[in-house]
Amino acid sequence: MGIMECSNMHIEYRVPDNYDNQKVSQILNNHLKFSRGEIRKIKRCGGLVVNDQPVRLNWLVKEGDLIRVDFQEEDDQPVIPQDMPLNIIFEDEHILVVNKPANMLVHPLSYHVLNTLANGVIFHWQLQGHNSKFRAVSRLDKDTSGIILIAKSSYICHQLTGQMKSGLCRREYLAVAHNRMAMDSGIIDFPIGRPHDHSLIFGVTPRGKAAITHYTLLQRFASGSLVKLRLETGRTHQIRVHMKHLGHPLMGDDLYGGSLELIGRQALHSWRLEFSHPVTKENIRLEAPLPADMTSLIHKLEK
Repeated sequence: MGIMECSNMHIEYRVPDNYDNQKVSQILNNHLKFSRGEIRKIKRCGGLVVNDQPVRLNWLVKEGDLIRVDFQEEDDQPVIPQDMPLNIIFEDEHILVVNKPANMLVHPLSYHVLNTLANGVIFHWQLQGHNSKFRAVSRLDKDTSGIILIAKSSYICHQLTGQMKSGLCRREYLAVAHNRMAMDSGIIDFPIGRPHDHSLIFGVTPRGKAAITHYTLLQRFASGSLVKLRLETGRTHQIRVHMKHLGHPLMGDDLYGGSLELIGRQALHSWRLEFSHPVTKENIRLEAPLPADMTSLIHKLEK
């Protein structure tokens, strides 16, 4: 295995003896896990050099060669930096993990350009002297609280997104649902999509995309259930749709049949995240404690 050094603006890789005489494109694709589209973009932007010399993608590397890839930030609509408190769970040179509060968008919208998580993260990075683009690898609805995984470069984003798609990144949620669940655990395997072309909500439909949610009952109440859920796929509103389909809509989720009587937003929290660090290869396991509104809800149901 070659020696790799990575920053949020470039990656360097020292070619080992067993990769001698391979094309540099093969190293990028097979060993550094760049997609073909990313490799073409790197070359087009002049971001690929070997031993400080620009090379073509078919260049044959030798043992000890130093491959360097410089990341070019896209000229997207800039996010306005905004000072706000961030509940940072983990941060290093490559990754930021934040515990997002409820009632906060992750990304700005054309009609909502401030008070999003992206605004606060960009401000935080600028204070550190970083000029990274905001790249949320995981996503949460506005009214879902909990862990958000953010990459500091396109390379790290690609690596973590690959873990998400392959199931190597483990995501667990805590939710409070209506009614007492009969089963202690199970797998919800129903496709999710829009029931109608112009529908604003999602539902279980044969035309939808495959969606799998694993659940474990943690506590039964007289009129509800505390449930741990693990996503095997990542469809929009997946947990909310699947729980409604089982007859257990989330409390506070009025969009999918839940009541607002005891809590003012869907009782859903991204609780635990586990992944392999793309650079150090360390197994990272992080947790975000339940927010006050969900803790209060559970206390009410226990009475």
